[in-house]
Amino acid sequence: MSENLEQTPNVNPRSEVAETIETTAPNNSENNPSAQPSEPAAAPATEPAVDPMNDPRFEAPRAQRFPTWGDMLAVIGIYLLATVGTSIVVAIIAAISGGAESLAEKMSSGPMSVLSYALSMGLTIVGVLIYRKLRRGTGRVFHFSLRGFNPMLILWGFVMVLLTGVVIEPVLELFPDAFLKMIDKMGMHGGWSILMLVVLAPVMEEVLFRGILLESVRSKHSAGRAIVVSALMFGVIHLIPQQVVNAFAIGLILGYIYVRTESLWPVIVIHALNNAMAYVIMQWSDGANITVRSLIENNTLYAVVYGVSLVALVASGYMVWRSIEKINAGSPRA
Repeated sequence: MSENLEQTPNVNPRSEVAETIETTAPNNSENNPSAQPSEPAAAPATEPAVDPMNDPRFEAPRAQRFPTWGDMLAVIGIYLLATVGTSIVVAIIAAISGGAESLAEKMSSGPMSVLSYALSMGLTIVGVLIYRKLRRGTGRVFHFSLRGFNPMLILWGFVMVLLTGVVIEPVLELFPDAFLKMIDKMGMHGGWSILMLVVLAPVMEEVLFRGILLESVRSKHSAGRAIVVSALMFGVIHLIPQQVVNAFAIGLILGYIYVRTESLWPVIVIHALNNAMAYVIMQWSDGANITVRSLIENNTLYAVVYGVSLVALVASGYMVWRSIEKINAGSPRA
């Protein structure tokens, strides 16, 4: 018994409890204000104002950004709104200008037609760019590069466009001629018409449809889809069924050339040449609708001419492709 007691350490229970309390008790100097000098509380940090247009938390999903099909309808709406608004402005200008002509004659005059077209297309381009910005459209727009300004490419592209008009003639004949008479009533105004058809229209329409819409669609989808969508929109704004089909077909060609060359210059020149040819034909025919079918009454001869035109269309398409390949091989993309 005595040995066991000697080996057992003398433990004071009260001292163990005191040590435990000292170990587990919080530091009073940290919680007691009187134990340390007081410091003024720091003012809460103010966060900078949030800009929803640049804050990634407000970023729309990529699939919902410009351009969706709803956006394409909005583009058509912008175009129609700009056209109607411009017509009202031009009508007011014509009404206060005086003169013996009627209001309709003044509005259809050369200067007023050019003014109306330039304003409507200009407002449409600006409106679409603003709308595209608000809808967070991505990618570049209307790229100009001299590398695409190749005479052989422009020549074969123009030939391809002309032959396309011949090949799609059977489709155009399915629509009534009443729609084409609407074009005849618009009239031609010499130099003013040349300015509008050969200068303004090619530049402004290519900037809008190839430079803005095609590039915007290509930033989200394939180049093929971008070409088709831009050509479809190009056709729709022409309103008259025959022109819708023709413009869609031409838009496919121009879209392909633009995508392969990365330049608006060749498509603008081809567009201008095509409009110039259409103007010459309308002047020569006194506004009548001249087609290859109307010039060739013999069915057999027409079939031969149509077949040759189809083969020539394929050949010109090959020459366009070959010209682009030479351009791309000879100079880097800008």
